[in-house]
Amino acid sequence: MQLKFRVVLISVLCLAASTQSFAKDYLTINSQPQGATVEIDGVVVGKTPYSVEVPGGYLRGAKSVFGKLLRHQVHLKVTLDGYLSKEMDLANGPTPWIALNGTYHGDFWILKRAAFDLALQKAATSFTGSVQTTLSNSAVLTMGPALPTEDIVRNSNGAVLLLSGSQGSGSGFIVSETGVAVTNAHVARGQDTLTATSGNGQSFQSKVVYVDPTLDIALIKLEGSGFPQLRLAPTQSVQSGSAVVAIGTPSKGFQNSVTKGIVSGLGAMKGEPGIWIQTDTAINPGNSGGPLLNSAGDVVGITTQKQFLSSDGRPLQGIGFALSSSDLLTVLQKFFPDVKLTVTTQAQQQKGKGHVSISADVEGADIYIDGKFVGNVPATLTLPSGPHTIEVKDQNGAKWQRELEVLEDSDVKVTAKLTKH
Repeated sequence: MQLKFRVVLISVLCLAASTQSFAKDYLTINSQPQGATVEIDGVVVGKTPYSVEVPGGYLRGAKSVFGKLLRHQVHLKVTLDGYLSKEMDLANGPTPWIALNGTYHGDFWILKRAAFDLALQKAATSFTGSVQTTLSNSAVLTMGPALPTEDIVRNSNGAVLLLSGSQGSGSGFIVSETGVAVTNAHVARGQDTLTATSGNGQSFQSKVVYVDPTLDIALIKLEGSGFPQLRLAPTQSVQSGSAVVAIGTPSKGFQNSVTKGIVSGLGAMKGEPGIWIQTDTAINPGNSGGPLLNSAGDVVGITTQKQFLSSDGRPLQGIGFALSSSDLLTVLQKFFPDVKLTVTTQAQQQKGKGHVSISADVEGADIYIDGKFVGNVPATLTLPSGPHTIEVKDQNGAKWQRELEVLEDSDVKVTAKLTKH
């Protein structure tokens, strides 16, 4: 009887071991709502709920040389129209695989878990606040004298950010008083939140709200309100030879370090979407996502650190790049529909225009033409012939307004009186 019991017990254990040895392991990706596109390591593999069989070593490691191990990190991206995309690394590692005899067999990773259930958040269709630009459809702004570099840095510093996350750090800058900020997509990718530290030392928690799937641009939202913001200028406001300033935080360097140079070229880059500004301004790792500013202190590009080698492998000097402000505006217009940054064409300029030079007794006061912000005094505007409303406002709320009929080929000078005597 005892022998029979042992035989039965051994049979049960063998069956359990057999069942365990043939059990399959799966990696499962689900989302709420379902139907999202699943992309693993840059390849679209299906939609949620998604499941794929994986070797057991991917989840538990290997006990012998016969086990199959995961030899690289696995990056997941889940996207669904109308929702913010989710990105994350699925594995922990690397871990060295060393045999009992001390032989090193390379590194391996282990999946954090077998199932990932992601809650997708609805994407904002618009943000509160406003983005300031130097041009509108109704006016072409002729830039005044270049500001000293010290003034450009002083005016911009509070809106330039050091962004820190679990995967490293980068730079960024605020574009709305409500705390919407811009950085490179590769700085924000895979992050839900980033710590944003402004040039004046204040720290804010920020949420990654949008990562452009094509352009290297991401938008983040800082908690709070009343933020300083940088103004955007069209890419056409600079040309080869124009002076530009980059502000950002290079790795192991001082926060909001400043470098200065010139534009050395503009145009499309082979294999990269968008319009790029080439500059000899020093751009180092960590500068990615910071602003490239023109001589008026307005943003003309988003700096991106790229390394370039000659055909024989030598690093090239004096070549840096920034993605243009025009590309940034195409992204911002998805969330700020009223933002416009278009330059009047030469043909439009030649058909009925006049010049209006505007000054004020308050330095740097804002100019509005037909209700749209176009720049700061002093400035010379090229306006289409016809009636226009000119407003000049200072930071204390004082306002000067005048209705003006612009005649073709006219050249008018006006001075706004904002100070009470």
